[in-house]
Amino acid sequence: MKRLILILIIILPLLALSAETEREEHFKDGVSAYANEKFKKAAEIFQELAAEGSVSWELYYNLGNSYYRQGKLGNAIQYWEKAKFLSPAQEDITYNLSIARRQLADKVVLPEMIPALRRYNTLKDRLPLNHAIRAIGLLLFLFILVQGSCRLYKKLGGRPRKGFCIASGSILLLLVLLSGYITVDAARDRNENHAVILAGQAKIISEPDNDAPVLFILHEGSKVRINKMIEDAWANISYFDDKEGWIKTKHLGMIEK
Repeated sequence: MKRLILILIIILPLLALSAETEREEHFKDGVSAYANEKFKKAAEIFQELAAEGSVSWELYYNLGNSYYRQGKLGNAIQYWEKAKFLSPAQEDITYNLSIARRQLADKVVLPEMIPALRRYNTLKDRLPLNHAIRAIGLLLFLFILVQGSCRLYKKLGGRPRKGFCIASGSILLLLVLLSGYITVDAARDRNENHAVILAGQAKIISEPDNDAPVLFILHEGSKVRINKMIEDAWANISYFDDKEGWIKTKHLGMIEK
């Protein structure tokens, strides 16, 4: 029995390393197919890797590129959005999405934001949550360290500069609260489910029934929020919060899930 366990301890890491090496080679095959303008083949390879569960922002990004080169705008936006969900700070993803959105048939003119609000939304949109949580932890640690040092110094008979202790503590606490608010706000946005219209033209209807009246029409590439779903057949969606209705899920490409 001990011998069998020892063999498994040796073999299992080797098998995992072999599988990882095989996935890397398969990914390189996809990149090579893309470089040789075999975009359909590249998309097939990247989809196979995604189906295996070995996902990353690089995989989704390349998959989006492959679809874009085939003229499949909806699929391209879907996978760039999936890549952005995993790595929101990547400039290449943001750039590709900005190019693709200019080609959308459904265009919404939003009110001009004040510069401060625009910068806040940009920060929130690109904020890596894991980095933000680490930053909050570091700021909180510094706050405790500074305040503890001031109290210890005073207890040992020293005379700490009261203004420094109060000012530094207030600034660090304010940064903790501000960082926490932005992180929670960003996490709330990303906790919502979104999808992209894949059909060239999709009817949004008043209820989940084929004979229901059409409320409005959306076109390929438009991003919507998923409010609820019925047995993976119908989805209730919102488009820019002022339009809501039902659509068949076969016309949607899910982003987060």
